[in-house]
Amino acid sequence: MRFTLTLCLVALSSFVLTGQVRAEEPAKSAAAPISKIYTSAESAEFIALAKSALAALSAGKSAVVIAKLTDLESSWDDKEKALRPRDEVRWVLIDKTMDKAISALRGSKVDNVKGKEALELVLKLLVESTK
Repeated sequence: MRFTLTLCLVALSSFVLTGQVRAEEPAKSAAAPISKIYTSAESAEFIALAKSALAALSAGKSAVVIAKLTDLESSWDDKEKALRPRDEVRWVLIDKTMDKAISALRGSKVDNVKGKEALELVLKLLVESTK
């Protein structure tokens, strides 16, 4: 019994030390509510721009995608002082995801698949965060 317990503790500590178990990451639960931190009026422009960028991407209109992403980024950054303090973690998550979409779709090496996935996630996060 003592040997088994020791062996389990050694195995567990090796997972923790190698980063395979991360205590700082909260468990993802389907029941965990997403905080509704933005009003529909605040989110409407972001959601519309993300939808427009996705539609343009599907239609193969790269110039429109770039314009919509630029507008989305500018609008998001302009409202940072008002929105970020409500939920720092959520704001940064949306911002970083938006950056991934922008890098993939507006960068020198365009990756439509990654860009679309990131933009869809931005849209999902915005909708989930809206009252």
